[in-house]
Amino acid sequence: MTPKDLPASEAKSRILQMLKKNNFVSFATFGEAHPDVRVLVVTANDGTDALWFATETESTKIAQLKKNPNATIYAYDTEPMQEFRLFGNVELLTDSASRQKVWQADFTEHWPDGIDSPAMIVLRFTTASGVYSNWDEIGRF
Repeated sequence: MTPKDLPASEAKSRILQMLKKNNFVSFATFGEAHPDVRVLVVTANDGTDALWFATETESTKIAQLKKNPNATIYAYDTEPMQEFRLFGNVELLTDSASRQKVWQADFTEHWPDGIDSPAMIVLRFTTASGVYSNWDEIGRF
């Protein structure tokens, strides 16, 4: 059975619904010999145009993104068996506005120095293209 094509706007809407339900995503960067995937929490979004994350300045993914800013984001929901993939690039940010956009109260457990912790860096993933699909439908943008 060929999946029904969804308009791009509907595909984007469904992705945002998935993120409201669960903001944990798989985040893939380019490692030395293979893709490197880990789970991150989306802390903010600008629709599907940009997803925001906070992470450790010294993490492996930061070194990888400095070499190659391209990344892929993937999420899957078992109910109702839907998934999305976003392809784009990542900016590494340390400015106050970006830090405020992603900051959450419970971050003090990880970054006790607070919002200005030098150990925290903000990732802004800008979407170049994406795919949403379920058993019956697929939408690309």
